[in-house]
Amino acid sequence: MTGTEALARQGGRRRQGAAAEGRPPRGSRLPLTAMIDVTFQLLLFFILACDIRETEGRIPGTLPAGTVVGPYDELLPKPIRIRLRPSADHLAANYEVSDHAGVLASEEELYNCLRGRQQGLGGGGTKVPVVIEPKPGVAWEFVVRAFNQAVRARFERIGFARDLL
Repeated sequence: MTGTEALARQGGRRRQGAAAEGRPPRGSRLPLTAMIDVTFQLLLFFILACDIRETEGRIPGTLPAGTVVGPYDELLPKPIRIRLRPSADHLAANYEVSDHAGVLASEEELYNCLRGRQQGLGGGGTKVPVVIEPKPGVAWEFVVRAFNQAVRARFERIGFARDLL
């Protein structure tokens, strides 16, 4: 079959230009300029129509009659702070407990101090937070030992504080 016969079988037309490359003809393209213009108009409309202010944090409500609430400090128990300081040779740690005079040198002394503090607080003593504050140079082993003594004394809220120098 020759080239002219093949051309005759295709309907007598030879494909040229954009149609030969697989692109749509020029007249069928979407008008992008108009679409971009409409997009920016919609964006501007929604920006201007939105209320971007933060809503007020006021919720109407009433408290039950007859209840007296004390100062905020009375509602939260004062945490027990255990400060760990390294010994002179850095092979041991000394424990200082808030509201306790003196330095504790062993884990057993720390346990007895925590246990006495908990018993002095009564039934809610386990809910009092215990904060362990290791100073720089204290080995992690001693921090874990202080944590274990607080658990042994049956405290439930035990946390760690970072030294802020």
